[in-house]
Amino acid sequence: MGTGQAYFNGARYRPEIDGLRALAILPVVLFHYGIGPFRGGFVGVDVFFVISGYLITALIHGEMQDGRFSIAQFYERRVRRIFPALFAMLAVVSVAAGFILFPYDLVRYAKSLLATAAFASNFEFWNEAGYFDVAGADKPLLHLWSIAVEEQFYLLFPLVLLLFRRSSKAVLLAVVGAIFVASFALGIWGVVHAPSATFYLLPARAWELMLGALLALGAIPPLANRVVAEMLAGLGVLLIGVAVVAFNADMPFPGPAAFVPCAGAALIVYATSANSTWTGNALSLRPVVFVGLISYSLYLWHWPIFVLAHYLAFRNLTTVESVGLVALSFALAVLSWQFVEKPFRARSFRVSRRTLLAGAVTAMAATAACATFAVSADGFPERLRPDIRAILAEENDHEPRIDRCFGLSAQDLRENRLCRIGSGTAEPTYVLWGDSHADAILPAVEDVASQHGRVGLFAGAASCPPLLGVDRLDVPGCREFNDEALKIALRKNISEVILEARWGKDAEGSTYGSEPHGRITFVDDQSTGAPDANNRAVFARGLERTVSALVGAGKKVVIVASVPEIGWAVPPVLARLRFADNYGTPTLAKSLYLKRQSFVLDELAHLKSVYNVTIVYPDQVLCPANSCEVALDGLPIYRDEHHLTVKGAKQLEPLFEQAL
Repeated sequence: MGTGQAYFNGARYRPEIDGLRALAILPVVLFHYGIGPFRGGFVGVDVFFVISGYLITALIHGEMQDGRFSIAQFYERRVRRIFPALFAMLAVVSVAAGFILFPYDLVRYAKSLLATAAFASNFEFWNEAGYFDVAGADKPLLHLWSIAVEEQFYLLFPLVLLLFRRSSKAVLLAVVGAIFVASFALGIWGVVHAPSATFYLLPARAWELMLGALLALGAIPPLANRVVAEMLAGLGVLLIGVAVVAFNADMPFPGPAAFVPCAGAALIVYATSANSTWTGNALSLRPVVFVGLISYSLYLWHWPIFVLAHYLAFRNLTTVESVGLVALSFALAVLSWQFVEKPFRARSFRVSRRTLLAGAVTAMAATAACATFAVSADGFPERLRPDIRAILAEENDHEPRIDRCFGLSAQDLRENRLCRIGSGTAEPTYVLWGDSHADAILPAVEDVASQHGRVGLFAGAASCPPLLGVDRLDVPGCREFNDEALKIALRKNISEVILEARWGKDAEGSTYGSEPHGRITFVDDQSTGAPDANNRAVFARGLERTVSALVGAGKKVVIVASVPEIGWAVPPVLARLRFADNYGTPTLAKSLYLKRQSFVLDELAHLKSVYNVTIVYPDQVLCPANSCEVALDGLPIYRDEHHLTVKGAKQLEPLFEQAL
């Protein structure tokens, strides 16, 4: 991170900027390892973006003013700076992943490796972020999204400067300022309406880089007053410190919140540029500068070490273990800096530009080829014993038509592109309506309905529960989808409607257990105050609107209560236990299920008493006593933390037999 050289206008070395890198990387590492009170340590990445924007712009603009800028030379320097340490780390981590990761995880790793080879991992992780995502602590290359953002900046921004190289300073500042404003505005909008894209993609992050660029272009005249410089530099340190300590991973980010650490970084860069300050002197101390010098390699190594260690331990790391791994990360970073980074950047490294670029392309191609091979080989499952492979195979035991029948849009429903449930040519008489949990129980519903010669329709949308008049802020089009689903449910031939969703998450607005943390927010036309302050109320109103509309039209309504959320990925857990020759099967305490679902169960009881709807309770089968089962005959009945496998869903058939 922050991979530009710490020079101003390509001339004067600024050690305090290397020190600022240290101030950025240390909170990131400590945050990831859970050491100390650095809940907002992730903001170090934003500080790096400001540094990169400043250094790269200063370098390019300075060379342009001197008439010696070469785009080819610029990209050559980027290759020398970025490629060696990155691809050395990828080689080592990929070998380790091949030995450590289970097949499904190795395939996911290989896909991220393929994206990394093309410097597009931010797009890969953005695409992965969603309903079926896994925790970030299971993704060894997740941190490289920020490297991809910087590389995309390096690819595009020099072209902007070239385009306006003959323009006046005022015009250039206006262009860069316009990019800053547009990107910042996009971030404010996106952190609410498209949080994953806002976090991972360059358009909503560009303003952080442009903040540094504006400084490099002299948007603000140099400070002449040392006292003011001292105050501004101190304020910059304070802003970064506040963000590192007071921010947390659950808050909307980046958006406006990111301005705090970015402004802090900008103030330090600006205030120390023309004045000797206490802050600048502290950041210029040799130990601090040294940490800044190794910060790129440290950033590369610390996260995969954490992920693979966590994967092997299969538990949270102790403080002693975390400190030891941080020390290992520093050791590898020093070795990488000394024996990989420095030699490739040294002038004595006599390799022609053509040879260097050919080597870079070869490294990218070889990495992509290895990743593609791992994906095509399904993660090399033959490495494992047959019993472990059988357990892990349940991760893919989903409703077989999920790619075709699930994830529909409102337009799909308007054009009647719904899958039929059951065989034969009979007219559909029921609708199964809901999210991926509805898709998960589809095999059981289909079996029971088919035994009685009935045919139905499936209206399923990702992350979209059947709550009429409700918008889910991170899932555009959910309200429109449900409006269209209602029209189908109200057709004359439809007599029965089955509603199913992940009600607990919808009502509480939160994930469960070891799933990726985050909140979902529902709003309706009656919402007031903060959007996530009344999730339960919006949920209850939306579900009652749906039931009321259906019952008012004479439809029989069946609501399937929440399938127990286990909170940990069942197949990998059982596989790890079997790998250790532990044949025990963990369970979930039923009391935990009832606690999580208490509001939902009360709401379902209310709907039953008022509208006489039928309620199907999966826990009657899945939690027969005081615990909820996760396996049957040694094989998982969940394919992840909360979705039933086909085999698991079919355990519910007796309940649907009674209800239908």
